[in-house]
Amino acid sequence: MNEPDKKTPAEELVKSVEQTYSDLRQKNPDRDEHWLLANTCLERYGSGEEAREKGAQWTRFTAYKDTCEFAILEPPQSIRALALFLVFKELGDEPAKQYESEFFRLMEPVMKSKESRAFIDEYRQRNPLTWKEVEVADNSSYSLYWFLRGLELELEHDEEAEAEWGGDDIDFIDILMKQEEEESGED
Repeated sequence: MNEPDKKTPAEELVKSVEQTYSDLRQKNPDRDEHWLLANTCLERYGSGEEAREKGAQWTRFTAYKDTCEFAILEPPQSIRALALFLVFKELGDEPAKQYESEFFRLMEPVMKSKESRAFIDEYRQRNPLTWKEVEVADNSSYSLYWFLRGLELELEHDEEAEAEWGGDDIDFIDILMKQEEEESGED
């Protein structure tokens, strides 16, 4: 006797994440893509043990940080890529293997955007409300402003850093310290 098709844990996770996103989009049609993706994560992880231990500010920052790359994609690619990422994050390598080629295909525009150094411009265009909310510098421990500014600087200076420091293991703190030393020596 054949058993009815049962969804795998990965398929159930994907469906759950996509449904949460759909509900948020329906209730918040005025919000941009990054807000929707980050709040999809917050719905899933925002009341978990780690979130309670580390606090609301950390939890919000982590949700935005983890969803930033997907936020330049158009829906439904954006939420599909996030859902597949969460399969890997929650269930590990083995369940994620079945989605590997789809995930890399979905992420190709993100990689091209980063390679061409257009990611931040595309991010701003695609997520104007979120950008406006976080574009004011703050000194909190979990600052979205400094996260996005750091990403922007990394993309702007990637070629310079690679040429000067050589290779993939570039330490931007070392670069900033060297720049400060050079600037203080000029005085």
